[in-house]
Amino acid sequence: MAAVNVSFSGDVELRAADGVLPIKIGDEDITDRLWQLAGAFDGSILTVKIKKRVPTQWGRSDAIVLSVEHEFLERAMVREILSVPDQGATIRVMHNVEFYLRKECQGHGIGAYCLAYEAMAAFRLEFSKIVANAANHPDVGWKVWPRLGYDAIIEPDILQKMRHELAERGVVPGPQGLRISELWDRGHFDLWEKYGTGCMMEFDLSSGQSWSMKQIRERIDLGGQ
Repeated sequence: MAAVNVSFSGDVELRAADGVLPIKIGDEDITDRLWQLAGAFDGSILTVKIKKRVPTQWGRSDAIVLSVEHEFLERAMVREILSVPDQGATIRVMHNVEFYLRKECQGHGIGAYCLAYEAMAAFRLEFSKIVANAANHPDVGWKVWPRLGYDAIIEPDILQKMRHELAERGVVPGPQGLRISELWDRGHFDLWEKYGTGCMMEFDLSSGQSWSMKQIRERIDLGGQ
């Protein structure tokens, strides 16, 4: 295994079957930005496919599937670009399906930078959000990803486990429940670390001032990206 050091400059081998490229969203050719949307670091192989009627939480949808291979990854990192219905409109969503670094490559900030490049590119292309299933115990994705901007409404059974400590701290959940981001902003993220679990989380790209975007910008410096 080489030294655990990655860079992001687009030095990525792009592979696709005949007729797949260029990749467009509407009339815009985004082929040159696929490595950013995938969060692919230099030396990766990025494979692009089109899949029809992929099952999603919104029903079946056609997907642009980005798969990234690199020696630092336990298995391919997979992203799906989707156009899905939302309150009578169609929105662009990135589904982060798989991301597993080799154990010896963890703890070096690689995942954070992958997400940061992806989020900034998706924001510029007017995606609404990134969704991911944060890993459960004994993995720690459910602890790590909120620190970088992923958020979710806390499930009622988890909220019930917190209720005594929330009451002691004067925190009263609203009628819509309580979000992980609210615990963070109020200085009670330790309760999520204590009682939380794996769940579907969303990274909000609806505004450059969203909680998600502020979180990632506070923690990752992309040098003007």
